[in-house]
Amino acid sequence: MSYSITETNKFFESKSTTEIAEEMLGHILTYDSPQGKLSGIIVETEAYLGPDDMAAHSYGGRHSAANDPLYQQGGTIYIYSIHSWLDMDISIQKSGIPNGVLIRGVEPLTGKDIMDENRKKTGFDTTNGPAKWIRAFGIMDKTFSGTMLNAGKFQFELKKSKTPNHVLATPRIGVPNKGEWTDKKMRFIVEGNPYVSKMYKRDMNLDSFGWK
Repeated sequence: MSYSITETNKFFESKSTTEIAEEMLGHILTYDSPQGKLSGIIVETEAYLGPDDMAAHSYGGRHSAANDPLYQQGGTIYIYSIHSWLDMDISIQKSGIPNGVLIRGVEPLTGKDIMDENRKKTGFDTTNGPAKWIRAFGIMDKTFSGTMLNAGKFQFELKKSKTPNHVLATPRIGVPNKGEWTDKKMRFIVEGNPYVSKMYKRDMNLDSFGWK
């Protein structure tokens, strides 16, 4: 199903950033890649609240060519590098309000064999992390940074595919020494889903994967 830019904007601009980060769980992200169609269900997200958030790329009003997508309309893709890896945020809120949600983990749907080949991995480790799923999808550069969801190669289903049985809110991962922002619970996960990053085997629900 295709969605208009207006519909996409409404989804990413009509609630608080933390509410949208939680709401994104259970939605399908699809990439029409040169290798074929790849898709997965979002199982883990993190919210970043812009200029006031010491962990955000726009903290203090920082604005550069690289992080400009965060300042664009809700639903804009922001791809950035962490060492030799890439991560993807989606801009949240209206233009000029640089909030974002990091997509941290996806449960593969379509093209799992291609993802395994791209990652040279199999099983949950293929897409259970923000840089892992990006590489599994075959994204190797920042070409799509600044483009809109539902306006090109990346499609985001605005209706949930699956509903989590329970959502856990935890502190974000890799955010040390940021004062109160280190401990704020702005990471949202589908409890028990094995494609959530840093999930211990004892906490995995291998029957339902945490879905109703």
